[in-house]
Amino acid sequence: KVWWFSLICATQVVALSFTVYFPTLTATLGYNPTVTLLLVAPPFVFAAIVAFAWTRHSDGTQERFYHMSASNIVAIIGFIISMSTMNTAARYLSLFLMAQAYAGIMLLLAWISTSFPRPPSKRAVCFSLINSLQQLGSIGGSYAWPSVWGPTYRHSYAICLAASCITIIMSWIFRQHLKTLNMELDKEEQDKEIREKGFRYIL
Repeated sequence: KVWWFSLICATQVVALSFTVYFPTLTATLGYNPTVTLLLVAPPFVFAAIVAFAWTRHSDGTQERFYHMSASNIVAIIGFIISMSTMNTAARYLSLFLMAQAYAGIMLLLAWISTSFPRPPSKRAVCFSLINSLQQLGSIGGSYAWPSVWGPTYRHSYAICLAASCITIIMSWIFRQHLKTLNMELDKEEQDKEIREKGFRYIL
């Protein structure tokens, strides 16, 4: 589970590699340097609000996969818009849609604690290992934005789009695995005639 989850996190980081080059992307809108830098802030303010609300809702419903996937799907729409047009308003809107994908990786990291719950020492090692290995995505993502692909960066957005799709698919497979484990826990409790429901993995 650890290696699979590490790969999911790494692909999610590749999908978020655009954040490192955000000033470069806002510069493609055609404004002067001062305005370009000012335009960087609003998408991330929006992303912070969305991430707070969406992660709270995820905690309230005790559900991870669909919340995380919804955030990635919205980002995918943003990637498609940026790949399809050079219209200033459309491309700036796409940056808002892409930025909120931070909610997805927050939920992904929150998923670790319930997917590797015990013992605490194992969970601590899992956190450290997954966080370390996911940084491989940062290394790979840094090569996804060469300046020669600008100003459209269609190939770069395509890489982020593909990484988002892979993240969703791999997360679904992981969810199915946890679902199977929950069914095994159900059967074990039934066999032992335990009436009080015990630990279950959050899906």
